[in-house]
Amino acid sequence: AAALAVSAMASVSAAALEQPVAVLSSNLNASVGTVLTSDEINTAEQALSKAKAEAEAQKKAEAAAQAQAQAAATAKKDAYNKLLNDPVTAKTVSYSTSLLATEAIKSNAKSLGNYKLTFYCPCAVCNGAADAKTASGTTPTEGRTIAVDSSVIPLGSRVYIEGYGVFIAEDTGGAIKNNKIDVLVSSHSRAYDLGVKYANIYLLG
Repeated sequence: AAALAVSAMASVSAAALEQPVAVLSSNLNASVGTVLTSDEINTAEQALSKAKAEAEAQKKAEAAAQAQAQAAATAKKDAYNKLLNDPVTAKTVSYSTSLLATEAIKSNAKSLGNYKLTFYCPCAVCNGAADAKTASGTTPTEGRTIAVDSSVIPLGSRVYIEGYGVFIAEDTGGAIKNNKIDVLVSSHSRAYDLGVKYANIYLLG
């Protein structure tokens, strides 16, 4: 009886070995789960490799974007610091679109709103006396000196006039109140020609 049982098992094993791979795979799937073919394994390995490469590329792109953002923030900070620290020297006062307020100015300076701009010169008519000093004791200089309401803009402050650039609040005037600024220019004729303007004002510091 034992010999017959062993013979039967051998016959079954031999029959199993002769079955097509698909049948064996189907039997295995039913008992242990999905069994991948070599082609499927290769496809899965390629997909995994591709996913890893894409993840690495995304990681590098994110790092580059972060570095670029940091560099941009540093550049803005440096540009703003130049406005705060560079000497404000004599220059011809004139409107220029290149002097519109930058994002660095808008982000860091205090916006005072839209101001009325008038213009004056160092003559006796405009300044009370020829060659008079400013209220802060400096020599009136075109491109640097502006007269302000010192209760709104403290004397010594750096002020950015959009379209005109950086000035220093060095002077005051009886008619200069609230949101009005008097910008010094070199001559009475230039002050007359420039007339009245309006511009956004930023207090730099």
